[in-house]
Amino acid sequence: MMIVHDFNRGPYPARVRIALAELDMQDKVRFVEVDLRTGEHKRPEFLEKNYSGTLPVLELADGAFLAECTAITEYLDHLGEQPRLTGISARERGMIHMMNKRAEIEFLDPISVYFHHATPGLGPDVELYQNAEWGEKMREKALRAACYFDKVLSTRPHIAARRFRWRT
Repeated sequence: MMIVHDFNRGPYPARVRIALAELDMQDKVRFVEVDLRTGEHKRPEFLEKNYSGTLPVLELADGAFLAECTAITEYLDHLGEQPRLTGISARERGMIHMMNKRAEIEFLDPISVYFHHATPGLGPDVELYQNAEWGEKMREKALRAACYFDKVLSTRPHIAARRFRWRT
């Protein structure tokens, strides 16, 4: 059985949980909560799993570790007979990869920076340095990205693919 090292309130681990649900694979993983508020993700024993100290991390049955939600979801999607979430054709795969990157760089990462810099974040034991001005700039960037994705979705039913392959 695979293990997902998780923070159940985090946006990046949520992407893996969503993929698992869409692929109907929840019974193939066990979730282990990592306590970010105490800095568990920055301790040596966790850094052996993922040197960057971020979540989620997928621990495979053979003891290997996969970090980064897009790598994990692609791995999970390709465990089945045919990928359903990450595209089949070159065009689909390219569009999905591009929009994933845009969502991460333009939306999710700025939200994370805003949270860690312009709010109390995870608390003073973890947030050793904060720059509120930078956090507010990233909030503005995230809002611009939300408008971009809203515009894209006003012209088509899905962000990247022409159709959704679930259960086809």
